[in-house]
Amino acid sequence: MRRNQLIGLSLSVLLALFVLAGSLEALTPRTLGFKIGYTRNQLRGQDTGPGIEVTKIATNGVTIGLVGNIKILDWLFFQPEVLYFQKGGKYDVQVPLPISIPGFQVNVIDTRSLEYLEIPLMLKVALPVKWRVKPTFLTGLSAGLKLRGSLENNVNITISGYNVPYFRTEDITSQLNTLELSYVIGGGLDFEVGRGKLAVDQRFFFGLKTNKYATTIPASYFQNIGIPVPTDIVYRLNMNNYVFRVALTYFF
Repeated sequence: MRRNQLIGLSLSVLLALFVLAGSLEALTPRTLGFKIGYTRNQLRGQDTGPGIEVTKIATNGVTIGLVGNIKILDWLFFQPEVLYFQKGGKYDVQVPLPISIPGFQVNVIDTRSLEYLEIPLMLKVALPVKWRVKPTFLTGLSAGLKLRGSLENNVNITISGYNVPYFRTEDITSQLNTLELSYVIGGGLDFEVGRGKLAVDQRFFFGLKTNKYATTIPASYFQNIGIPVPTDIVYRLNMNNYVFRVALTYFF
């Protein structure tokens, strides 16, 4: 299924949920909200292959979109969301070499910037207290539909103490799972603000499906600087997306 079709299907599902809730008289004021937030992203490896050493580094991102808030019970809500969501991560890789040359090492720092249309389907529990500020707990599943992905590949070649840099970028959209499911858990606070409601929450997104990345450093680059590398250096990393997110939502 093409990306535009997936986006259209997702929006149609969310609209259907609102229509269904309205037919059940479940909709009240402060049902629809606008969300903006910050993401802290990391890629965690499941299988990095023989001879590959990886050091994980977190990256920063943003999320923005619309939120629903459908009442089931006085203390229980169904909260569907449609968000633009940035994930990814950075890692330092010690790459195994196809040839043994004294004093020759290749160190790579890869940054993967990933963008998704994220659709969390959450259950929200609001503690039944008569306070203007109510603690909440959220859990559920999230479906991420890939939009695009890019790789910044920084290679540092060391030859007998001398450093030779190599940099390139690559579109890696094709390497992403078309649909990525995540388990989500978190909590927050709801504030009564005039006729509206303000919600602050933090969540953890645990990617349930591995993305299989393959990166190639061409042998021709080494040969052009006088290093007799006979074949391309290829390393494969199987990674899951892990995201910590803090966001602010205003319900109208």
